[in-house]
Amino acid sequence: MSTSAVQIYFWCILLFANVGISAYLPLERDALLDVKSHLEDPQNFLSNWDESHSPCEFYGVMCDNISGEVTGVSLSNVSLSGTISPSFSVLHQLHTLDLSANSISGIIPAVLTNCRNLQVLNLSVNSLAGQLPDLSSLLKLQILDLSTNNFSGAFPVWISKLSGLTELGLGENNFDESDVPENIGLLKNLTWLFLGQCNLRGELPASVFDLESLGTLDFSRNQMTGVFPKAISKLHNLWKIELYQNNLTGEIPPELAHLTLLSEFDVSQNQLTGVLPKEIVRLKKLKVFHIYRNNFHGELPEGLGDLHFLESFSTYENQFSGKFPANLGRFSPLNAIDISENFFSGEFPKFLCQNNKLQFLLALSNNFSGEFPSSYTSCKTLERFRVSQNQFNGSIPYGMWGLPNVVIIDVANNGFIGGISSDIGISATLSQLLVQDNNFSGELPKELGNLSQLQKLDASNNRFSGQIPTQIGNLKQLSYLHLEHNSMEASIPAEIGLCNSLAELNLADNSLSGQIPDTIGSLVMLNSLNLSHNMISGEFPEELQSLKLSYVDFSHNNLSGPVPLQLLMIAGDDAFSENSDLCVSDTSEGWRQSGTGLPPCQWKDNHYNFSRRRLFAVLIIVSSLVVLLSSLACLRYENNRLEVFNRKQDTESGDDSDPKWIIKSFCPPEVNQSAPLPLPRVT
Repeated sequence: MSTSAVQIYFWCILLFANVGISAYLPLERDALLDVKSHLEDPQNFLSNWDESHSPCEFYGVMCDNISGEVTGVSLSNVSLSGTISPSFSVLHQLHTLDLSANSISGIIPAVLTNCRNLQVLNLSVNSLAGQLPDLSSLLKLQILDLSTNNFSGAFPVWISKLSGLTELGLGENNFDESDVPENIGLLKNLTWLFLGQCNLRGELPASVFDLESLGTLDFSRNQMTGVFPKAISKLHNLWKIELYQNNLTGEIPPELAHLTLLSEFDVSQNQLTGVLPKEIVRLKKLKVFHIYRNNFHGELPEGLGDLHFLESFSTYENQFSGKFPANLGRFSPLNAIDISENFFSGEFPKFLCQNNKLQFLLALSNNFSGEFPSSYTSCKTLERFRVSQNQFNGSIPYGMWGLPNVVIIDVANNGFIGGISSDIGISATLSQLLVQDNNFSGELPKELGNLSQLQKLDASNNRFSGQIPTQIGNLKQLSYLHLEHNSMEASIPAEIGLCNSLAELNLADNSLSGQIPDTIGSLVMLNSLNLSHNMISGEFPEELQSLKLSYVDFSHNNLSGPVPLQLLMIAGDDAFSENSDLCVSDTSEGWRQSGTGLPPCQWKDNHYNFSRRRLFAVLIIVSSLVVLLSSLACLRYENNRLEVFNRKQDTESGDDSDPKWIIKSFCPPEVNQSAPLPLPRVT
């Protein structure tokens, strides 16, 4: 063929191609514009979807390089809402439709089955609803992900006809309760199967274990029953098993160790039992191992400490006992561990934060003893540190109080001694500080005032002393403050009234004195107030009457004066017992309705005034009697003196002198009998 003939042939092909392109462009552009009209696009990702642009220039649209036909629409996670337009069915060459992670609602149009070339259909993580249309005619589908929507109706048994599927996601929908279709085993090419939380029940069908290409098996959050299947060991390509939150029973079989690619294993929240097979340590690629909330017992295999990739380890709420594997975390980038609510004993493992990755350390409710290892002082990555309800003693290692990223420090219910270090001020992200039921002592550091995010502080049942730091008023987020059963002294700081989120305040069983600060009346969120068993004196501030309390206790103090009737109605007499001189400040009718044994203050005032008048009268009478008796005594003395003088005169006038009659004169100053008696002074 000559050069000119070749050129003519080329131009003819190009001409017909352009004719084809020109024929498709208006039709597909109109279809896509209709798609846009059904959607809300608050972030304007579809702003260039208009008639001035070719469909191939539209955001998220892909076209064939030769024909110009639309082959893909990918609009994942762009904040779209609205519905799916039936106009997608016009795009006959559409290979990919991905609208995942938006807020699209409505149904899947049945005409979508006209897109016979679809290979990828991903509508996951939306708000789609209704019954699924039969999509079994889309025989070219390789990826079908409709998970995390609100689909209902019968579970789609037609999926077994889509033999080309490699990925299938129908989980997190509201299908009718049903068994897993037996014919699911026909999907021989599946590598990813997500059927979690879609109301499946019964045992896993045997055909599932014929899916030898499967890498992910997820039947979590259903009502699956039966024993843990040994046949799962046939799926040699499995790297992820998610069977948590079901009703599986039996033991984990040693055959699980045949799955040498297994990286993530989660069978938590079932009814599994027995001991862990020692063969499990052969799973050298394990990253996630979750078996919490089951009935496992015995000791953990020591070889778990030799795993090199372990990131998350959770065994809480089982019955494991004995010593914990000493080396766990030593060779792996451990990020999270939760071994709470078991019966582990002995020393606490030292290497959980060896690689400085650990964020979550949860070991509460066990029997660990001894001192807490000092190796954790450099674990600055910790966010949740909970070792409460064990048998630890000694001091918290230096540096553990000052964790820059920590949200919870929970060391309650142990035998720790020492104090809270001033380093606590470094833990600026702390929201909960729980140190109750230990033997801590010393003063609460003023650096607690730096914890602007603190919501809960419980230091009760210790031996803390000194004053409550005034800096506590800086804690605007604090809602729970318990310092009861300590040896706190001095008065309650007025600054506590600045903690305007405070809902519970308990300062009972200390040695607090002074008056109740009136600033407590500004704590509008306060629901519970306990100041009992202290040495607080004075009267109740009027400001307390504005609080909406459901619990109060002021007993065993030195309080006096009127008790607000509102507080009395909440708590009864017991909340005010063992105080100095309390009464009820209200009308007599309100007093009778309250049923209290405390007298109205009006009675106490009348009784007090009467007592004063009676005392005054008695003092006047007694004083008068004293003056009268004194006067009589002086008169009698004067008479005796005159009689002696007369006798002396008689003696001196005789011949003989008698020394016994020689009397030295003595008499108090004469009393003017005519002067009025002095009145006694009454104070």
